Amino acid sequence: MDDAQALLTKVYEAYNRRDFAALSAFLAPDTNWPDMVEGGRLVGPTALSDYWARNDKMITVDIAMVSVTALPDGRVAAEVNQIVRNLAGQVWSDTCERHIFTLCDGMIARLDVEVVDKRSRP
Repeated sequence: MDDAQALLTKVYEAYNRRDFAALSAFLAPDTNWPDMVEGGRLVGPTALSDYWARNDKMITVDIAMVSVTALPDGRVAAEVNQIVRNLAGQVWSDTCERHIFTLCDGMIARLDVEVVDKRSRP
């Protein structure tokens, strides 16, 4: 569990720095990730890097990891607080989410997201 928590700490730190190259280093070649903007799924680090770069031109997302739990099926759940802002800094949403990671050989193979609590602001 310590390895998974250390990995996810590095992942969220890279994401919050907008260091998508560093973040991509933690992804399996066929990683499967939800497209939270347009729906569907994205596959592979290149698709994700493009997705993050595209989103970064419209919004700023900051994610704070609150806790990490090993699930009975072998996946790892990270409880996070996610704040989405427009480029002017106005908060669009403040959401508690559960990020469920499937890890393989120390890499992220899949991410699934469950919204736990959403507090939108005008």
